[in-house]
Amino acid sequence: GNSDIYLYDLSKGEEKQITTNMSYQGHPSISGDKIVWWDNRNGNSDIYLYDLSTGEEKQITTDMSYQGYPSISGDKIVWEDFRNNLDNGNYDIYLYDLSKGEEKQITTDSYSQRVPSISGDKIVWLDKRNGVGDDIYMAILS
Repeated sequence: GNSDIYLYDLSKGEEKQITTNMSYQGHPSISGDKIVWWDNRNGNSDIYLYDLSTGEEKQITTDMSYQGYPSISGDKIVWEDFRNNLDNGNYDIYLYDLSKGEEKQITTDSYSQRVPSISGDKIVWLDKRNGVGDDIYMAILS
């Protein structure tokens, strides 16, 4: 009834189970030796990280609202986050920098920004600020 995160190492031909919790885990993203996913083990969706080189798992978000659709590139993780928009039902994009241990809100528009993806210093996402369907927006980190 739940889903788990697995890794298949193409070079070794080996499969490894990353999560074993009885709650839902989904939408993994991998960069180098780090895997992120959204996890419902605390009764709400949080973002978790697993470091393949150390075998350590870390909870990235702790806010009681929904956080989902994570993406990782190097030491940067982005996700969609519901914490600021409980009244109007809109999402924002957040970033966590693993090397600095800092979280930063990327979008602040009153319309939804969802399903981010990061590559290097560029973040893209779906954005409803123009009111008709989704447009794709991009931010370049400085």
